[in-house]
Amino acid sequence: MPVADSWELDGATVVITGASSGIGAAIAEAFWSCGAHVVAVSRRSDINGKRLPERFSYVSADLSRRDETIDVVNTINAEHKTVNVLINNAGGATRAPAIDYPIEDWDRLLELNLTAPFLLSRGLVHGMVEAGRGKVIFTASLWSFLGGRNVAAYTVSKSGIAGLIRALSREWAPLGIQVNGIAPGYVETELTRPTIEDPTIGPQFLARIPAGRWGRPKDVTGAALFLASHYSDYITGSILPVDGGWLAS
Repeated sequence: MPVADSWELDGATVVITGASSGIGAAIAEAFWSCGAHVVAVSRRSDINGKRLPERFSYVSADLSRRDETIDVVNTINAEHKTVNVLINNAGGATRAPAIDYPIEDWDRLLELNLTAPFLLSRGLVHGMVEAGRGKVIFTASLWSFLGGRNVAAYTVSKSGIAGLIRALSREWAPLGIQVNGIAPGYVETELTRPTIEDPTIGPQFLARIPAGRWGRPKDVTGAALFLASHYSDYITGSILPVDGGWLAS
């Protein structure tokens, strides 16, 4: 059976933020391979350095800027009658002790990691409401559940994402819209590379992962496809860890 038939995502319009690299790029390619029309929101207009053919469109934006996020909402609503799936994946982090944490980085990361996903969700949900069905998926984090050292803004914003998932799921479930999240563990990306390659922290963190390896971006794609598909129609307000067992250890 073709993959597109098994997930029933053929022809769906799927908006993915942070889609040019890492987890977002892997998710974008997975949905594209299932026959979906992917709208990739990113500061770059490519996926892992390449441009994909048909059923792919790009919206360039820096989601740490409020005006650009609003422009994204307006652009997508003008070009697409209905967004079937929204994946709020874009995010960033700055490492610094809390006592010295740059307030400009705090403001930028709260905007990028928490406010932009909220604005995108409420701005793009109207077509889902009219259709009586839809999926909103957030990239949460291990730090949605735990306290991250030297990543105060990231921890606060990802904890906020967990709360936003619960709040929106309560409001939108009666409308036929499921709101869920994925909590990746340490997946090898540009964002995690400084920690993974740190000669002290890297081995300590790796030792906490029962699976015994770092995650790969493609490890997250199955969770995204599942939460976007009809198989998850009775699941809402949940966060699915994809962490090699970190939270269980």
